[in-house]
Formats: sequence, structure tokens, C-alpha cells
Amino acid sequence: MDGEVAQLAALVISANHRLKHPGDPMQWFATQRAFARCGSISFELAAKRRQKKPALLPMAETPPAWLDQLARSGTARVLLGFERQDEEVIPGETIPDRIAAGFAGGGSLWTMTTETDDGRALGWRAAWKAAYPSARDGRIWAVRYTATAATPQPQGRDLESAATELRHALAEMSEFAWSHDVKEANLRFTSALALLEGAPDPMPIAHPAGPADTLSDDAVCLLNAAQRGWMFDNMELWGHLRLDEPTWRDHARRSEALYDAVTAAVVAAVNSSVPPR
Repeated sequence: MDGEVAQLAALVISANHRLKHPGDPMQWFATQRAFARCGSISFELAAKRRQKKPALLPMAETPPAWLDQLARSGTARVLLGFERQDEEVIPGETIPDRIAAGFAGGGSLWTMTTETDDGRALGWRAAWKAAYPSARDGRIWAVRYTATAATPQPQGRDLESAATELRHALAEMSEFAWSHDVKEANLRFTSALALLEGAPDPMPIAHPAGPADTLSDDAVCLLNAAQRGWMFDNMELWGHLRLDEPTWRDHARRSEALYDAVTAAVVAAVNSSVPPR
């Protein structure tokens, strides 16, 4: 899954866990995988000034400090938001988000919203910069989150309906990959289906402690399956195919359905961490 999306998801889940369990030391938080390639992660507020550019006010220089600030600010819940863009890069030609997602900074708009019980909300956007290109430990990125005034947002789909949609989309893509002998893609899709059902992972990878461990079993299955089904930055798997136009249109239709299902599943799984109102 895209690194920016993975980090937003991790922050949302972690923040909601802190709000629900303030006494948990969350020893896994500062060293989690979502931060592994970042040399710095900071947070600032954009404060409006009359007839002037917004002033950027530092809020926290590290994610743990940000969590502490949230707890002191009256934040009641944190949500992951998603909005398609499908940009018209060339007049008359729209690039779908599922394709743009394979390029740096491309794809849909993902946000994080912090909300209070009295209706106040801040929307957070991330800016990634390769500020430390020579870092020996691979932590080349500097990430700065900036918050502006926003409106509270809905929580999104429930886990069951998101899982049903994802199951169908994965099966459709698996059938296409199987019928066209794209074995690696089919393995990804069938393993995602296994993860969705809570079965052992056919493609096991190491899972160090992290935010997902705080979710319910159903949410973990949904999130793992969505991550495995995120194939939109790996389109070269289909590059060797020689298909006629109707078959490519069929592939595009199935891919579009998978993108909708995967993104809805990520939002549903992550936002299941939101504390009850």
C-alpha cells in the first residue's frame, strides 16, 4: 500500500487507541513500520490572519508529542478521509486515480480529521520531501502535517459491507489473472482473499507490533486484505499481455471496481478504531 496512506492509517488508528486507552504506553508506536523511512515527522497548525497568508504554528515535532497534544486539546475522535480526484491532465483525457496512484504524489486525496464533541474539526494534509537523501539508515523523508479548519466527516462504510465489496472485487480480478495466466497477480489476489477470511497467509511476511494490533479481528482481516490487494503501483505485472480492446476494457472495469473496494476497505477498517460517541 502507498506509504503516505499507510502512515495516515497508522496515525489515525494510534490516535484513537490513545484516546480510548490513555494509560497504554504504546511502546510500539514510535518505532512502527509506517515511520521506518522517515527522518522527521512534524505537525503544524495553519492559523488564519485577516487579509494575510495563514500563519503556520508548530504543534509537535514528533508523532508521540502529537499524540500527547491531541489528548490535551479535547480531541474526541480521529478519522481517515478519502476523496477521488480523477484529474484531467490533458484536455479531454482523465487519468483515473487507480492509475495515478502508481506515481509519486498521485491518486486520490487522503486526509486525517481530528474532531471534538462540540463540532470543531481540523483536517490534516501531509507534505513529503526527500530531505535526507544520504541517510545511511534509509530514513530519507521529512514529513510535515499541516492542519486547517474543517468540517466533521462521516465514519464511512461498516466492516461487513466493505468486506463483501472487497471479496467480490478480488474474486473478479483473480479470475481475470487466472484466465490470462498472470500467475503472480493471481497469487496476490487469492492470498488477499485468504487474509479476508482470516485464513493463514499464503504469502507470509513479518508483522512487527503496530497499530493494527489494536483493531478487532474483522478489521484486521479487512485491512490486511486491502493492503495485499493494492496492486495499483504494480501495473507492470500486466504489461506482457497482448489483449484486444474489449478485453482491456474488461480489465479496466475490474480494476476500477477493485480500487473502489480497496480504498473503501481501508477507510472502514481504520475508522472502526474511532471511539464511540
